[in-house]
Amino acid sequence: MYFEGNAKLIVLALLVGFFLARSYMTRHYTRFTPRMLIKYVVLIVIMSFYLRGSIDFALLAFPFALQVYVGIPLMIIGFGLFFWAHAHLGINWSPVIEKRFAKTRYLVTTGPYRYIRHPTYTASFVVLVGLFVFSANWVLAGIPFLILVVFYSIKIPREERELVRNFGKKYSDYMKRTSRLMVV
Repeated sequence: MYFEGNAKLIVLALLVGFFLARSYMTRHYTRFTPRMLIKYVVLIVIMSFYLRGSIDFALLAFPFALQVYVGIPLMIIGFGLFFWAHAHLGINWSPVIEKRFAKTRYLVTTGPYRYIRHPTYTASFVVLVGLFVFSANWVLAGIPFLILVVFYSIKIPREERELVRNFGKKYSDYMKRTSRLMVV
């Protein structure tokens, strides 16, 4: 029971830290979108149920060692990949699919983009798998995971079409030598 309470606080601290760091890294983008609000509302609702114990029915009997030695490292790896990718994107990052890129935009093919086209999305999934293992709660990680699967299955093809439209053959060639979400 003691670990469970501390684990909940650790999960909360990691998620709050992630969102604060992400907000800091993307401060150059000042336009607010409703999608951003939806993300924060979903996070707040799920975390409030989690912290109050309202979703304890979804707890799984994971061994303590698995939770700590697999769950936490997966979340840290996911956060690291996310921030590494953001660092390489710099001002090229945008929360929306843009029809027309500014002249200052360029195709990023360094860092994790050397291997996969959407490392920030991959990082989101890695964080959620780590969160699932660490929290041992299928609702806490399952609902956001399903939301991301649906969201990314719509967003990624649209985003790639716009990237091909903006960068042409350069992006088409890049697609041929990289995978979408995982290094294979």
